[in-house]
Amino acid sequence: MRKNRRQFSSAFKAEVALEAIKGIKTVSEIAQQYELHPVQVTQWKKDFLAHSANVFEGDQKRDEELERLKKERDELFRQIGELKFENDWYKKKITLMSVEQKRSMVDQKDQVSVVKQCDLLDINRSTFYYKPHPVNEKDLKAMAEIDKLHLEDPTRGTRRMTDELQKQDIKIGRQHVRKLMQTMRIKTVYCRPRTTVITPGDYKYPYLLRNLTINRVNQVWAIDISYIPMHRGYMYLCVIMDIYSRYIIGWSVSNTMETSWITHTILQAVDQYGIPEIINSDQGSQFTSQEYVACIKSLETCQISMDGKGRAIDNVFVERFFRTIKYEKLYLIQLDTGQDVVKACDEFINYYNCRRDHSSLQKRTPENVYKSAA
Repeated sequence: MRKNRRQFSSAFKAEVALEAIKGIKTVSEIAQQYELHPVQVTQWKKDFLAHSANVFEGDQKRDEELERLKKERDELFRQIGELKFENDWYKKKITLMSVEQKRSMVDQKDQVSVVKQCDLLDINRSTFYYKPHPVNEKDLKAMAEIDKLHLEDPTRGTRRMTDELQKQDIKIGRQHVRKLMQTMRIKTVYCRPRTTVITPGDYKYPYLLRNLTINRVNQVWAIDISYIPMHRGYMYLCVIMDIYSRYIIGWSVSNTMETSWITHTILQAVDQYGIPEIINSDQGSQFTSQEYVACIKSLETCQISMDGKGRAIDNVFVERFFRTIKYEKLYLIQLDTGQDVVKACDEFINYYNCRRDHSSLQKRTPENVYKSAA
């Protein structure tokens, strides 16, 4: 049985055409709203615009209405232009925000759906709903001891590390130790065969500091991440150091290791101190990601340098700083919350930069060397 063909009034067509002219909704959304085919919506919009000049011809009141509609259309086009400009500006700002900042902006009670909000903020919906699982007390205790043992002797592998932990009555297997060391980004220092051979891949960049004379500030910055143990959990510390002056250019603390956190820290340092000639890092997943590489390349005059595969001492200056801040500050106090970690790091880095004399700088502070040479 054939369905009766739908009949539409002129007022209905005009309403649909105006909705399409506004440009706030897509043709598909308008068609779904009014239960039409998208082709009908497009055609009615074209007809309305084509005949808008003479549809009320000969009637003064209709001419006034037409003029009003024209002004409304022009105003809508102006608003569309402003919205497009604001949308482009918003997208640029969103790229500089961390994942946690984006998650905090999503409001489940808002009229806009969570799916749409996540799409506008450029995050996955699963990222918004994800709830991190707390680390159990046994693993936290083991990780704190692993960190201390590694700083004491970085040549300890999983076997020796397991033996040392078991001596301290920590019942743990070698595979579990390996997993915890990977979580903490701890790598055993030892001579690996063919360490100069780099695996294929466009994301690997050469180590530019070999035989390089570093004789000025902002010539080379080094960046790295370290694990910070707490009373209940752990955090990560990202540090950027000017190699010539040993001055801490930038730093940040996070409970996760997203690349956006790293790039945000770099951009903050660049805004304050300018663009370096070289930024050196290891070959960790955050530093070989497309997001990190794109961030450094956007600085134009900055070159990317990466430690050789299996060469843990290529970034030795930052590694030494991590040992200093842990043994001289973080291990001496109890860290219960993330705010405690941030406060402790802020206090020590200010002390390290401004008051702590450095033996390799002829007993001068990093801040004094950096600012006098800048």
